[in-house]
Amino acid sequence: MPKTVIKEILETPLCGEYDVIVCGGGISGLAAAVSASRMGASVLLIEKNIILGGLATVGLISWYEPICDGQGNQIMYGMAEEMLSLSIEYGFNSLPEEWKQKSTEKTQKRYATYFSPYLFAMALDGWFLESGAKLLLDTVVVSVVMEENFCKGVIVENKTGRGFYSGKVIIDATGDADVLYRAGVPCVCGKNYLTYIAYQTDLGKCAAATSSKNIRKSRVWASVGADLWGNGHPADFPELTGVTAEEITDFVITGRKMLFDKTKAEPGSERDITTLPAMAQFRTSRRISGAYELVKEDRGIYFTDSIGVACDFTKAGHLYELPYRILYHEKYDNLLTAGRSVSASGWAWHITRVIPVAAATGQAAGIAAALSAKYNKKVYDLDVDAIQNHLLESNVRIHI
Repeated sequence: MPKTVIKEILETPLCGEYDVIVCGGGISGLAAAVSASRMGASVLLIEKNIILGGLATVGLISWYEPICDGQGNQIMYGMAEEMLSLSIEYGFNSLPEEWKQKSTEKTQKRYATYFSPYLFAMALDGWFLESGAKLLLDTVVVSVVMEENFCKGVIVENKTGRGFYSGKVIIDATGDADVLYRAGVPCVCGKNYLTYIAYQTDLGKCAAATSSKNIRKSRVWASVGADLWGNGHPADFPELTGVTAEEITDFVITGRKMLFDKTKAEPGSERDITTLPAMAQFRTSRRISGAYELVKEDRGIYFTDSIGVACDFTKAGHLYELPYRILYHEKYDNLLTAGRSVSASGWAWHITRVIPVAAATGQAAGIAAALSAKYNKKVYDLDVDAIQNHLLESNVRIHI
């Protein structure tokens, strides 16, 4: 039976014009939008959820990976540190005392912390709005308007209906390269082990929190499925990319059932699931194939166009410079990306997908977008020195 194809002719109104449009309100998108706005650009941030922060908040991945090298040296500054501080400003933390005090003594303890995802989310609201950027929540980017290799803007749908927003520069911070993929940018899909994480409490944890006067002890991650390395992945479940509605549905429903089955076996009056994730917890879904592809073997390599330094969250002393070229494809004039959809493969993809590096690439993308819009330059023709100088003003470490 032939498939039915519905062809539509739609009249979509122009709803706004901006220097920079950021698609996705996770960590990288927030960093991009705020940094561009601080540069004086008019900025619109579009987020499909009603809570900002992405995986760090509604995804319940409430662990801020290290911004140090594991040898007592802070490596990441700028928005990577600014957002870490914000994540714990109004709630609990697990920072080692050496990093709380910024001790001069060397320590192998990492500058990393747990945080309250929802207090962080609420803090992000004010932090973002203070920048002067504009925000649309509960809004999905459904298409792009291209003129050859230039993106004129994005088409969205929300409660208001359908609308077009034009932008001089578009930043894809969706985490899945959704916008750049629709624009025709070459992309690569990853594969994901099944991991499902929620928050759980029980009477013992509540007692521990009360006796210690530490609310963090009242709940823990309830995790089922695989760890980072694939241990525990269900043998009969495929490794999914996470770029189709069907795969997202299978991933979430299967993970949630596994957690439900595990929880049902425990006494009902002694425990509870306090929070379920409101988005699929994929690690690597889809990323661009950019002007440069960062790989594991780039550890310690000097890049003249570096826009920051990333730390390996599993190994001390392993550092990576982040070349500006991983943020764009050289044939697309005004498109950038940030976060886990930058051009990186293998272990380097894992290095670039975590919270502090998402903040770092977001900050750089926002600065680049603002400069591109201001000087009417293609993103690949920008003076990298200018981007680096603005990053240095925020105390960002450019080279190892």
